[in-house]
Amino acid sequence: MSEQKPTVAIGLLSGCFGCLMSFLDLADDLAEVFNLIEFRRCPFNDVRELEHVTVGMLEGALSTDHDMKLAKEMREKCDVLVSLGTCPSYGGIPGMRNFQDSKTICEDVYGRRVPDDEELPQLLPAVVTLASVVKVDYFIRGCPPTTEKIKETLVAILEGKKVPEKTRNLCVECPRTKESILTPRRGFLTQGVRSVMELDEIDPTRCFLEQGVVCMGLVTVEGCNARCLGDNMPCRGCMGPVPGVPSQGNKLIDAVATLIPSGALMFFEDSVGIAFRYTHAADESMRK
Repeated sequence: MSEQKPTVAIGLLSGCFGCLMSFLDLADDLAEVFNLIEFRRCPFNDVRELEHVTVGMLEGALSTDHDMKLAKEMREKCDVLVSLGTCPSYGGIPGMRNFQDSKTICEDVYGRRVPDDEELPQLLPAVVTLASVVKVDYFIRGCPPTTEKIKETLVAILEGKKVPEKTRNLCVECPRTKESILTPRRGFLTQGVRSVMELDEIDPTRCFLEQGVVCMGLVTVEGCNARCLGDNMPCRGCMGPVPGVPSQGNKLIDAVATLIPSGALMFFEDSVGIAFRYTHAADESMRK
């Protein structure tokens, strides 16, 4: 490596700063990372003009014309572009607005006085993924990504090493016991679907699906260390689908339908909001 440090820029699209906070959560490891790089731009130093950098990282969804402009500018001015978090990778929660047109959304929020100043960012017709607009070199998934994954990817890029891709589902990381789900059966695993709030008690050691709670782990790629499951909450799929699965939501519905009566799903509130919560904008079947 040359004496001059590689340069890094972080850009914020329509996001919540959660991925940036996860980056700062490196805490003691930040000193090690800062020894390897030189920050040229991030949301904290208020640098307006973007110069050419070694690594560009974008957080947030592409939801406005401003986001689109920044994404293209970052691609032009960096050697390596990293999609930081679930929002640029799959659309994230902002992508759920694609169920309605942008005009209706603005009217629902602002009523009859929708701001129309030309200097304000204008909503795109739909939230889109970063990779659908520009070439992305690396994806760091998660809402937010783990600090370990951010460091691992950034260090690997700077050292010219390959970042290993995860290929299995989250169930391999989940420490919960599977007492019944892996046993062939003629009947359903459970006779109903319940939300976490509806249960008086949740067994912290047993598979959520065996308790009648929908969990996205079986259609979500590993890599988050099953952090939600460790806190006694079911996976909601923020890491995105397992490689080779074009529709995470449809895959979940297909899988769950073999475990519980399909009629039970009809009484499960917001099944679409759970199955497509993070990947709706990237789902070809939903766009059609």
